[in-house]
Amino acid sequence: MLLMLLLGVGALAVFVSGLNRATSQLERDRITNVALAQAKEALIGYAASVDLSSSGARPGDLPCPDTNNDGVAETLCGNASGSTGQSLRLGRLPWKTLNLPDLRDGYGERLWYAVSNNFKKNTRTSCTSSGQPGCLNSDSVGTISLMRHSGVTIFNATGTSGAVAVVISPGAALTRLDGVQQVRNATNANNPAHYLDCYGSACGIEDNANFVDGQLNGFIQGDIRDANGSVVVNDRLLALTRDDVLSVLEKRVASETLICLREYAAKPQNKGRYPWAAALEPALNFMDDTNALFGRIPDESTGFVNTKNDSGNVMDDSWTGDCNINSLSGWWLNWKEHVFYALADGCKPVNPLPVTAGCTPPLLVVNPPSLLNDKEVVIFVAGRRLAAVNGGQPRSTSSDKSTIANYLEDQNSDGASPFQQGVGNASTFNDKVVY
Repeated sequence: MLLMLLLGVGALAVFVSGLNRATSQLERDRITNVALAQAKEALIGYAASVDLSSSGARPGDLPCPDTNNDGVAETLCGNASGSTGQSLRLGRLPWKTLNLPDLRDGYGERLWYAVSNNFKKNTRTSCTSSGQPGCLNSDSVGTISLMRHSGVTIFNATGTSGAVAVVISPGAALTRLDGVQQVRNATNANNPAHYLDCYGSACGIEDNANFVDGQLNGFIQGDIRDANGSVVVNDRLLALTRDDVLSVLEKRVASETLICLREYAAKPQNKGRYPWAAALEPALNFMDDTNALFGRIPDESTGFVNTKNDSGNVMDDSWTGDCNINSLSGWWLNWKEHVFYALADGCKPVNPLPVTAGCTPPLLVVNPPSLLNDKEVVIFVAGRRLAAVNGGQPRSTSSDKSTIANYLEDQNSDGASPFQQGVGNASTFNDKVVY
């Protein structure tokens, strides 16, 4: 009986010990998951709230990584084409820059972070069409590949499904499959190989300590175990996708555009009226056009010539106040082809202008929220190209760019009220609409 009692106590001790280890691992995983999610949310918030008054700033800019472990993003991480600074696009999460606490994973390690060349903060170009190096608009793609622990690629940077950024929990130190024993001391504090793991054929398959924009050489998700059940990759990753970012960016661009139109109409001499839209003709000169109630936003560089003329030389020919969508704004050059504008007939330039400021019926309809004719102007920002719409919505040639259906969908594609917002299948409708 004594022997059975001792065996029972021993078995109970083993069970309790195993239960404690399992509970401890669950708590580590919980801490890690919370930290990764918090980091991702902060990155999206950073991209959506970029201060556009700063020189060269664009909606969607993501910070460069922190490469010296001080919590602050580095100033540079490569040129516009991405031909320089590849290694600088992997480092620690810049938690101070993101206004975060000193985030740690379940093992007490700071998070790591990789950023796509197309979305890094210091990419600059005077792009006027999609596809140019450094452009950041609805058609931008992430350039980071990511594999599941099974080896299946879930983000492919060689196509259009690359990740925009990746946040990484390094987990506990281990011996990498290429023989590197991870030693996390001051000497190795900024060496990713002592924090991030690798996998396959002595790490010729994937190494999380390096990645290359636009290639399958990206990252692999842990946990991965060898044939003996030992963990050989314990990095936990959370990807930031283009849809995570673009959805909030398109709303920001629409709002910035609406601010400009509101301020323009509020000028005393404009009497609550708005400029003509820029016609959609293949020339794509962004010049306001008489009687154009739908089109793109006219450029300030060419002036609102017809708007002024058609109002008896009264209405203003420039933006004002907090407006920053003029042709000299680098960020606007990234987006101007993707932004459309509908003007109510009762808000158009006329000669003479009304004595009392304001629009007169008929106005525009946006459904939902209602079928009321009460919208003075409507702004549309085209989402990414949809494969299921209008032959894939090509946007390359002048003819492509003058076809509304290559940018807007459903009721918005004919440029006439009533318009549509926030409804429909995501594969066939992704317009962002404000009014």
